[in-house]
Amino acid sequence: MGAGTTVKVMCDRKGWRVDVTPSEGDLRRYRYASEAQARYFAAVFALGPSVLPPKDHARRRQGARLPLPMRPGFGEAAMHE
Repeated sequence: MGAGTTVKVMCDRKGWRVDVTPSEGDLRRYRYASEAQARYFAAVFALGPSVLPPKDHARRRQGARLPLPMRPGFGEAAMHE
């Protein structure tokens, strides 16, 4: 996307949509819940991938997590004393 891409923000009876037509000519239609979301993504599509940061394909590994200690809930402490 980017140069040669046409981006339109429209509101119809189903909600907000963004129509993106790349220079290749294939129409892509995206629907959003709010006007703010539609306008935000329209700006992203208009800028194109040359402006966006590269996608990080490496998955981040998380170390093993320790189990949380069992704590009595509210009102349970008096029952166990």
